[in-house]
Amino acid sequence: MTNPMIASARPTVLVVDDESSILESVRILLKGEGFAPHAAIGGRVARERLRELRPDLVVSDVRMPGVDGLQVLAAARAQG
Repeated sequence: MTNPMIASARPTVLVVDDESSILESVRILLKGEGFAPHAAIGGRVARERLRELRPDLVVSDVRMPGVDGLQVLAAARAQG
């Protein structure tokens, strides 16, 4: 028998971009598809959010000032 708490849990997604309009659009789209999206504006914020959220999936812009998307994905990968 499946645990109803586990079956109803929505996968968490961290959406990373340096443009707030894109963050909001992707967040709305993912929420409509049944995910639990969380937004991070920029790579530095994303690395902080990774530690607190431990998301199931990361969707990131690649080109961002400061910490880019590849650095964000490396940080996500490093924490498992």
